[in-house]
Amino acid sequence: MSLFKRERATTIEAMSGTVRVTVTPKPARIALIVEAVGIVIFGTYLFRAWASMPLWYRTLLTCAVAGAFFASFYQVSGSEMIEFDARRLFITKQMLGWTRVLEYPVSQCHELEWREAQSEGDTSGLQCKMGWRTIKFGKYISEDEGIEVLTALQNNLPDVAQQLLATPDSKNHFTTLNLS
Repeated sequence: MSLFKRERATTIEAMSGTVRVTVTPKPARIALIVEAVGIVIFGTYLFRAWASMPLWYRTLLTCAVAGAFFASFYQVSGSEMIEFDARRLFITKQMLGWTRVLEYPVSQCHELEWREAQSEGDTSGLQCKMGWRTIKFGKYISEDEGIEVLTALQNNLPDVAQQLLATPDSKNHFTTLNLS
């Protein structure tokens, strides 16, 4: 495990007709400490040299300190709740005090799977397809946690799992070779 790697803590709850997955931030503490020290040093420099700086430079540096502060706060916020039921897939994202709720009908979703990060800017997580769109959610969860989510879905909501894990042309997730 890298000291600067960003991870998430995942909890899975199965209730009557619902599977709820909560993904909460688990930031790298060393990275947060380094960022906090950098913000304090930079802010101290800004405060001491404030009177001798031109206005445009004050504005620029104030924006930089504010941006660094919000970026640090962004890392420790950002929980995500994914809820599956018989009719809908709800994805609730909370970031910096804002809540965004996305709702998708299960009947139109298919090919639910865990995905690995494809590039440096990408994150691992879950994804499913709805028509031609790919819906990505559950950022930073590991492959084992993704498999746990899919298993909980199959154990508690088998009809929903069959719909979500199916490919569009068939109702099962596996390709049959018909070798006999």
